[in-house]
Amino acid sequence: MKADSYGELYLWNRGIDRLVRVLQRTEAYSLFGKEKRKAYETRLEEIRAGLNADFAAAKAVEERNDETRLRMQRTSWEARNADTQQNKHNQS
Repeated sequence: MKADSYGELYLWNRGIDRLVRVLQRTEAYSLFGKEKRKAYETRLEEIRAGLNADFAAAKAVEERNDETRLRMQRTSWEARNADTQQNKHNQS
């Protein structure tokens, strides 16, 4: 389902947000310097951006395929309905 994959992406991004906040809070404990923390944070954001871009590209293809399939389905229904209406009109 579409909602499932978008939900997973939301959880992924929320997880990255949480990791970034954890890194920011480590500054108070002086586990490593500000430069190292920023490097880790930037790496996380880079990974997030890459996955989001890949996800968006894949979903765009899926959405275009759905659009085409649904358009064909709609036009087929419309054609059948027009034929039915025409037959009813001719029988009157």
